[in-house]
Amino acid sequence: MNEFTINAIDELPLSMASFKADNPKAVIQIIHGLKEHKKRYYHVAEYLQNNGYSVFISDNRGHGYSVNQEYPLGYMADIHLLVLDQLEITKYIKSLYPEKKIYMLGHSYGSMIARTYLQNHDNEISKLILSGTVAYNKFINFGLILGRLINMVRGEKGKSFILQTFADNNNTSWVCSNKETMEKYNQDPFCTGYKYMNVSIYNIFKAMKELHNFKGYRCLNPDLPILSITGEKDPVTKGAKGLKDSIYSLEKIGYKNIENIVYKNMLHE
Repeated sequence: MNEFTINAIDELPLSMASFKADNPKAVIQIIHGLKEHKKRYYHVAEYLQNNGYSVFISDNRGHGYSVNQEYPLGYMADIHLLVLDQLEITKYIKSLYPEKKIYMLGHSYGSMIARTYLQNHDNEISKLILSGTVAYNKFINFGLILGRLINMVRGEKGKSFILQTFADNNNTSWVCSNKETMEKYNQDPFCTGYKYMNVSIYNIFKAMKELHNFKGYRCLNPDLPILSITGEKDPVTKGAKGLKDSIYSLEKIGYKNIENIVYKNMLHE
């Protein structure tokens, strides 16, 4: 395992980790979710490495060590900037492995980043895995209006109690049924030691809206294999109805090769 940084397009240092296999079958690019960081995925990366894959993962900007004065811990950037960060990582991987296929794995909010990545860059990857696939929320327009007003009144860097209810991480019982995993999460300052700013939650709402922005997708790679893996009891996926909408949305964009696996009695992780 090697930890290092690469520069984003605005020179923000993206904190990275790589797990390189000898002559890998493919390279897997992992995108983490909300209120977490890359180190939570090291055991997954090691498992994949031991099975013949090279793995690269970063802290999303405003998370972990991918921070600076403009994007401190708890500042969730616009979804399109997060996509550009991932594109820079893809380019970096290709500079190291020009002949290898890249598989992208996005968990939770990372699945939203990955789906937005598809808008213009689906031809950069060979497979996509969505884990804890986030379902579209039909009330998102109300959230956008509320978020815009609170940002105007309370400021982007404020931490409105009302908006915090949409990003509350005090109750984590829905995340994972493994007690040891949740004990580590609840004691991790990079997970529970901060609150999102008002602008962060507004940007999360805008990212949700992109899931149904069908005209925003060029669909350059309609045969891209897409796998969604979710837990049966994961509230983020909104059950069978939410999964149906997620798959329908991808099909409406033009993707033809979609598979869905639901794990019984499992939660978000």
